[in-house]
Amino acid sequence: MSVFISANILEVFGLDWKSMLFYIVNFLILLGALIGLLYKPVKKMLKAKRQSLDDVYAENERLKDESEKQKAECEQTLTEMKLEYTKTAATISAAAQQKADAIIEEAQEQAKTIIAAAKSESATQAEQLKGEYRETVNDLAVKIAQKLLEREITETDNAALIEQVLSDWEND
Repeated sequence: MSVFISANILEVFGLDWKSMLFYIVNFLILLGALIGLLYKPVKKMLKAKRQSLDDVYAENERLKDESEKQKAECEQTLTEMKLEYTKTAATISAAAQQKADAIIEEAQEQAKTIIAAAKSESATQAEQLKGEYRETVNDLAVKIAQKLLEREITETDNAALIEQVLSDWEND
């Protein structure tokens, strides 16, 4: 009965074995044309796109590796520059300290020279003043003696005479 049903179905739809064969052949030709015209070019395009993406990923990885290398080089250069800066700063600091020590030493020597000159000048002035005082005292003694010789002097006259000579001396 299944053969009968399938034969009836074919007759109900108006199909015979020739039409079926024609439809099957047409379907296979259409399928072949679609595979040839659409599937292969789309597959080729997808493969090219995949290759393009793989190339982009590979290029990204290469650039990433290169940038990491450059970063490491920059960090190494920065470390070297910091070390060089530290050395230079230490050298400059040492040179500045030497210069400061030299300036201080020179200032101390100048101060010693100035002090020695001042002491020498002070001693000279002291000697000069002593000489002047001696002359003044001698002059006073001579004037007192002259006044004493001119008259006889009592104790009060002596004090008055000394006061007069000292006031004359101060006025000169």
